[in-house]
Amino acid sequence: MLEFTMPSDTQETAFDPMKLDDRSDQELDTLPFGVIALDDEGTILRYNLYEAKFARLDRNQVLGRDFFNEVARCTRGDAFEGQFRRGVSSGATGSLARFSYIFDFKFGAQQVEVEILRPPNVPRYYLLINRLRVGPVRPEHDAVAAVLQRELAPTESTQGVRRDLGERRTVEVPWAFFAALRVTCEQLAPGTWPLFCTEWGVQYGRRLAIDLEATAIEAGGSGLAELSMAEFTAIFSRRLAQEGWGKATFDFAAMREGVLLVEVVRSILAEAAPRSRRMTREPAIELACPLVAGTLGAVVSHVAGRRLVAREVACVSAGDDACRFVITAHDRRGTIDAALASGARGVDTVRAALRRGPVGDR
Repeated sequence: MLEFTMPSDTQETAFDPMKLDDRSDQELDTLPFGVIALDDEGTILRYNLYEAKFARLDRNQVLGRDFFNEVARCTRGDAFEGQFRRGVSSGATGSLARFSYIFDFKFGAQQVEVEILRPPNVPRYYLLINRLRVGPVRPEHDAVAAVLQRELAPTESTQGVRRDLGERRTVEVPWAFFAALRVTCEQLAPGTWPLFCTEWGVQYGRRLAIDLEATAIEAGGSGLAELSMAEFTAIFSRRLAQEGWGKATFDFAAMREGVLLVEVVRSILAEAAPRSRRMTREPAIELACPLVAGTLGAVVSHVAGRRLVAREVACVSAGDDACRFVITAHDRRGTIDAALASGARGVDTVRAALRRGPVGDR
C-alpha cells in the first residue's frame, strides 16, 4: 500500500516457524498471526498479543488453563482437538497438521487457518492461527462458544480492573502522569528522553498495529494492508483520538518523494511539556513527542511491510501551532537526524534536506 524504496540489507529476515520457541514473548507479540503454545495435555503455556486481541481475552487469565475445555470450547472434537491429540501421540516433530476451522465466539465467528507444529527438541506444541475473515455469531454453536473474558475473571471489576467495549484492559491516565514521567527521566538520566520515548513508541506501535488489525478485520473482513490509504489512516486516526493522543491528520502530498506527513493537534505529550519550553521558538529546544513519532513509525511500518522511520519536525512544546511528523524509509534516518541536530525545523525544511541526499545514513 505504501511505496517506499528500501535497500535489501534492511529487509526483515524470513520467518522460521520451527524457531518459535527461541523467540521471547515480546517477539511473539509482534507477529501478525495468533500463536498459542500448549503442553501435551493442552495446557496453555504461551499466548501472544494477536491471539489475545482477536479472542478478546487477557492472556494472564488464560495461561495455565486447559485450552480445549476451559478457554476454546469450540475446538473440542475430532476436527481440532483430535488432530492435536493424534499429533502428540505420534511423538513426531515438525508440522503435525494444517487445516481450516471456524472459531465460535459469543461476539462473532472467525474463519481461520490453523497449523499445529512441534519444533525439534522442544517439549511444547505451537498452534499458528491465521484469521481469514470474521462473520456474525452462529447461534447454533452458542453452547460451545469460546469463553468470554468476564467468564474467566467474573469478579475483576471489584478488583480495580477496567475494560473497554472491546474487552481491552485500560487505565485512565491524566496528562500530569506524562509530565511526571518526563521530569523523572530528566532527573535520573538527563538527555535520554528522546531516545527512551522513541523506543517506547516503537514498542507500543508494534502492539497497537496488531490491535488495529483486529479492528479492521472485525469491521470489514480485511487486514490493514488490504485497505486503501484513506481507510487505514481513518482507522489509525480514530484510535489515536479515542485514546486521547490528539487528532492526527495524514497528508499524502509528498508520497512521490517517499515521505508521509502527519500533523497532530492537541498532543498530550506536547501539552505536558514544561510551560517554559512552550513559550520559545529556539531551534535547539528539544521536541516533546518522540513517543508519538515512534508509534506512528511502527504502525505504518507494519502496514507497509518494511522498516520506516518517523521523526517529529515541529512541536507545540517549541512554539509551533501543531506537532508535525515525517515518515520515510529507515535508511534515510541519518539525513533527518542530522538536519534536526543542526537546528532544522518544519516539514518544508526537512523535506529539502531529504531531497539534497543522504548525510550519514547507513
